[in-house]
Amino acid sequence: MANENGARLRFRPAGSAARQHGAPEYGPLGTGCPAVEQAVTALYKAQNEESFWTLMNALNYALELDTRVLVPLQAAPDSEKGGASWAEHPVPAEKARDLPLWTLRTQKGKNYLPIFTSVKTAEADQGTAARPMAELLLVDAMQKVLDSKEMDGIVLDPWTTSATLDASLLNGLLHASRDTDEPGEEELHKGSQAALAGQWADALHYYEQAAEQGRAEALSMLGELLYEGKGVRRSAVQARRMWKKAAEAGDVLAMIALGDDCMASGKGPGAALRYYRQAQTAARPTPDIAYMPQVRLRMAQYETQYLSRPRALAEMAEAKQGFKIRLGEGDSAAEQWLQETEDAIRRLLGDEKR
Repeated sequence: MANENGARLRFRPAGSAARQHGAPEYGPLGTGCPAVEQAVTALYKAQNEESFWTLMNALNYALELDTRVLVPLQAAPDSEKGGASWAEHPVPAEKARDLPLWTLRTQKGKNYLPIFTSVKTAEADQGTAARPMAELLLVDAMQKVLDSKEMDGIVLDPWTTSATLDASLLNGLLHASRDTDEPGEEELHKGSQAALAGQWADALHYYEQAAEQGRAEALSMLGELLYEGKGVRRSAVQARRMWKKAAEAGDVLAMIALGDDCMASGKGPGAALRYYRQAQTAARPTPDIAYMPQVRLRMAQYETQYLSRPRALAEMAEAKQGFKIRLGEGDSAAEQWLQETEDAIRRLLGDEKR
């Protein structure tokens, strides 16, 4: 049981055995959170409105991915030299539930909870390198701040390129609706629901209505129905026409579909990679679980693995996390994508052993 002030608590990491080599997992002990880390760096350098909204979009994406982070505990640090790293061996969330958190106090008397996206950022300063850590879901860490009367916000990776978010921003991230009132939004949603239920004729009807109102995502979905012959006579030619219109309007899934079609039709990886790179560029400012896993997987398969296998494995780990979540939410198409990702990881690990 924790003391009231937590000052006398003392823990030691549960073992220091090296983790098994293999594919990294998406999270602070493996890949970190690349989208958030890149957005924080951009905001740190630019300090403008565009970079701020890029960070907000990255944090929304991280919340969609059930991202885990490291937070320091209000307990005596382990002073033994050569001891196991707390960042590498954090206290599990269920055991840390009632333990008080360690905060940073500013000169103006504000209290901020440090949140670390990776082991590296947690160990960047001696103040937290030996301090007990807990591994929490990002959403839970943010909610703890909102539920506290003593904490005023969070600071992401305070010892490196950092970003500070006050409680009002956290409240907006956790509780603001992401629905929009854009034309065709309702029809697009109904089309997606019909597609999930396998009601292809209804899906076609609603996607056509949404496309007439200018929704690029609906054009992309119409292309998929045409390409697969679901609810309509199959036509690869018409599907490509739909995808190109959607891609010109900025739809990321259409760019991925055009790249995949290049591979299926024999145009080769060079032609496909051009579309995948377009998708990566289009997705960067507004990452979303609806398309970012596909972007990560395709870039890892067709470019990154030839430049850096560790980086490709990290991209695949993020893709795997996204597809697992989408599958759990009822997206049946995610099952095939997840299987392809796991196969790609196994092949890449097999190549490393040769």
